[in-house]
Amino acid sequence: MAVGLFAFGSFAIGMGFSKNFIFYLGLMVCYGVALTMVQTAITTMLQEKTDTSMQGRVFGLLGTMYAGFLPIGMAMFGPLADILPLQWIMIGSGIALIVIAGIAYYSRELKTI
Repeated sequence: MAVGLFAFGSFAIGMGFSKNFIFYLGLMVCYGVALTMVQTAITTMLQEKTDTSMQGRVFGLLGTMYAGFLPIGMAMFGPLADILPLQWIMIGSGIALIVIAGIAYYSRELKTI
């Protein structure tokens, strides 16, 4: 999961610095692969650690979170893009994802899961 988050953040930073559209699209493809890595790791971890009788509820909540945070992100980052350049937002988001990857990698609680 930490590797996927690190890649996710790195590609976001790369897209923020990109001046060539073709290069940007290539990074976007890799960004999608990194996103899939993170989502697969989270789903697998939840399947392994959640009691069978609770899995429907947990995955229902996960699906609700995926669907619910999309409009929240648009409501937050849309007006923010009117204030800050989009490149800065992408670079800042990438840095935040790399920090989260470091926390996930060094977290003792996540290693025991």
